[in-house]
Amino acid sequence: MLETAIEAASEAAKLLKKNFGSALNVNQATQHDIKLEIDELSQQLIARIILADYPDHCILGEESSAGNPRADVRWVVDPLDGTVNYFYGIPHYAVSIAAQERRGDDQWETVTGVVLEPELDELFATEKGKPAMLHGRPIHVSNRTQLSEAIVAIGISKSLDAMNRGVQDFGRMIYQVRKLRLTGSAALDTVYVACGRYDGCIEYSIRLWDIAAGQLILENAGGRVESKTATEPHSFDVRMWNGKIPIDELGLAPL
Repeated sequence: MLETAIEAASEAAKLLKKNFGSALNVNQATQHDIKLEIDELSQQLIARIILADYPDHCILGEESSAGNPRADVRWVVDPLDGTVNYFYGIPHYAVSIAAQERRGDDQWETVTGVVLEPELDELFATEKGKPAMLHGRPIHVSNRTQLSEAIVAIGISKSLDAMNRGVQDFGRMIYQVRKLRLTGSAALDTVYVACGRYDGCIEYSIRLWDIAAGQLILENAGGRVESKTATEPHSFDVRMWNGKIPIDELGLAPL
């Protein structure tokens, strides 16, 4: 499944990079989000590749679902993580693909994860029980232990509650860490922790397809994850970090 995930992510990345900076069709625009036609085209391309190899599997994606809903394997797909960045010509976005196996009624375990950043051509990938890799080389979380040395990414989601909690955390953390980053791609935030660029990332009401692949990559790179189911479907409140900085000392809003 890892080979299929890499192939699907690579083809989607080619499509996205080819159209980056061009005139884009907007399917829906709200105050805090944009949905583009290219999101749907990217997901359709990914689904075709996956279902060609695994026709009995299910696709759970940001844009739509496909395949067999009773399958024991589902693919969790974000065809364009960082859509607002992409629309505004900011070259910081990614394709995220995870494969999950059913472990019970509505219980799933991620066994394959791929995050591909098209503009830098950075491929993060892993499988259950194996090292996390960047372009085929093992990666590991940072060894930083002090908050005063840490870079922490924070995502501000779309709901009022998530925004308020995120802003409160921003106000608490900014005085304790070296730098905060708000970059607009949860998938990239997660794998940046995995490879030691960041030391942690936090977001409320983040959707499963934004983090499913990155979470496995992070855990296989030695990182830690705390999460709690949020109110929106397929959404979570999450903290991911290198397992070394004292994240409990930040005084964050409870999960």
